[in-house]
Amino acid sequence: MLDDTRDDATPQPERDRHASRLDQASAATFGHRGSTLDDARRRPMTRVLLVGKGAPDRGGIPTFLETLRHGPLSQEHELTFLNVAHAGTPQGGRPTTANIVRTVRDAMAVWRAARGHDIVHIHSALAPAVTVVRAALLALAGRLRGCAVIVHAHGGDVEFWLVNRLRRLLMKTAMLPASRVIAVWTIGERVLRVALSGDRVRMIDNGVPLDDFAQHSPHEGPPRILYVGLLTPRKGVVDLIDASQMLHDRGVDHELWLLGGTPDEGPDAEVPVRAAAEGRARLLGTRPPEQMPQAYAEADVFCLPSWWEAMPLSVLEAMASGLPVVATDVGDVAREVDDGMCGYVVPVRSPDQLAAALEKLLTDPERRARMGSAARERVRQHFSSAVTARAVSDMYLELAGRSQR
Repeated sequence: MLDDTRDDATPQPERDRHASRLDQASAATFGHRGSTLDDARRRPMTRVLLVGKGAPDRGGIPTFLETLRHGPLSQEHELTFLNVAHAGTPQGGRPTTANIVRTVRDAMAVWRAARGHDIVHIHSALAPAVTVVRAALLALAGRLRGCAVIVHAHGGDVEFWLVNRLRRLLMKTAMLPASRVIAVWTIGERVLRVALSGDRVRMIDNGVPLDDFAQHSPHEGPPRILYVGLLTPRKGVVDLIDASQMLHDRGVDHELWLLGGTPDEGPDAEVPVRAAAEGRARLLGTRPPEQMPQAYAEADVFCLPSWWEAMPLSVLEAMASGLPVVATDVGDVAREVDDGMCGYVVPVRSPDQLAAALEKLLTDPERRARMGSAARERVRQHFSSAVTARAVSDMYLELAGRSQR
């Protein structure tokens, strides 16, 4: 697998049953006629194959897919899920032999699973080059089955990668099988429109199911800063650890909790984070989706100090949990976090400004409560998963209508 992939020593026959098939949980049809549907909208259900990483992987794409599969979208469309996650050591973004073999296998799996579907909806980081090529092969497999194809770009580094004519040409060629390309952040939409031209590129905001997240409840002891994400320097985790040390040096009592696991680029990227965290932060490991609301509820402040992002779901989940957020000004973070109302947006790679913003919240419980309430209300008004599902559903109906004419 060329993006976000892992070594897989499973023999071919077992691997076909495990990774290429629609596994028992993933293959179940989640769509049914919802009793809440308006009679005027009743129609033959569009059959959609969702393709992307699920369990055991963690991160934005698995979380987004989980929300689509089990949310209101499943009431209007027949959704099946092809899980292309692999066990083993991550090798994302590198053209290794194992990755190439997995990409071919996954493209074949898409071709088999797409039979009888109207739409294939592929979820990808869509950068760097090997990831683009991988997405192209999966999209081509769906197109050869006669399906409309949507490629959903989730990776915030697209805007930094898609910077020259050769790369734009690669993207344009790779996305020829795609009927639509979705971006989840404004700059991503802009650069993809430049590369692909025409009206194929659309933007759909991420959203989270507000009711799944309980509001923060007070606890004994010092306030806790929570980070959720991959343990890699590009997520700014070392910057956060340095900021936390600055706060301790000033006498600002707090705990730093880091929740996450091995990044897509492999375990070597974890080394500097784990070294910096020694004696200065609590490493929580990973959590399954059903345990994430409790993790947010036990924290007091959320921090995402990334060097790049698109529209991070972790920020929205924290806001839905009633936590104030301190995050770097990357991707559409500034659209998510109303600076000074829901938390603070600070420059990238600036531990001193991270520390200053965090100190305001750690030393003022009333400010934390006020901003946390505002954050939850902002998600309710602007970033609900129901709004995201409505936009995706409208696109499905548009493409299904075209294919039937």
